[in-house]
Amino acid sequence: MPRVSRSPSHAGSWYEKEGTKLEQQIEGWLAKAKASGQPAGPAARAIIAPHAGYSYCGHVMAHAYQHIDPDSVRRVFLLGPSHYLATRKCVLSGAQEYATPLGPLPIDAGVYAELQATGAFEAMDMDADETEHSLELHTPYIRKIMGSRAFSLVPIMVGALSTEGEARYGALLAPYLADPCNLFIISSDFCHWGSRFRYTFTNKGQGPIWRSIQWLDELGMRTIEQCDPAAFTAYQQKYQNTICGRHPIAVLLQMVAHSAAKWSIAFNCYDQSSKATSSSDSSVSYAAAVMTPL
Repeated sequence: MPRVSRSPSHAGSWYEKEGTKLEQQIEGWLAKAKASGQPAGPAARAIIAPHAGYSYCGHVMAHAYQHIDPDSVRRVFLLGPSHYLATRKCVLSGAQEYATPLGPLPIDAGVYAELQATGAFEAMDMDADETEHSLELHTPYIRKIMGSRAFSLVPIMVGALSTEGEARYGALLAPYLADPCNLFIISSDFCHWGSRFRYTFTNKGQGPIWRSIQWLDELGMRTIEQCDPAAFTAYQQKYQNTICGRHPIAVLLQMVAHSAAKWSIAFNCYDQSSKATSSSDSSVSYAAAVMTPL
């Protein structure tokens, strides 16, 4: 029987559909990120990276992905927010693989069975899976980084979790973080600013609107770098920053809190889709971070 494959439904619109061109684009962004002179350091065990159209954020993604050592990775956990499916839980795909223009990513049936056995995870149908972009936008980068190496994917769509829910899923996933063969990828854009996003917070002391947005995002980034889920919750409660992947990020911080090891999270790239200067403008922010063991 043919494998149940989730199609790359956003190829040709959010990113290049033709495999050779897509691979060349990703290679170019990775090369520029490596040429930026960032210290190599230990390989990433988790990254945070955006999921917008590649013309907006592909270069930012590269600053996270360049720190992955594909030879050490056997399994990739991919956590992204749900933009369309209303749920208060984490959700698993019904597919057996995620297709990309660069080749398929096989889903880890064994880990899926373990997660399903906890009773904490729901299942999504193919329509919901293929409508969502937060997971798919990372799959070409994953496929490119991993090359021809054998590995499996564990895609998890994260719903609108309560603080208690974030802690629960963090505790459930923490044992997988302990395995050095597992890589965690957290999919998130940062501030969505403008009336169309219903978010227009402005710190007038920062000057132009875009600088206020950057100040707000950088405050959030420094808070995430504390590896303290309570601090991140307090930041969100105070500013309500429209970080769409705030729940996946919080789950990662809870995994760290439930881990016996010590971890470092460091952001290394930030950009905005445009520089907002008036109330009629809008923008989305993008940031890349790398998590390594201490």
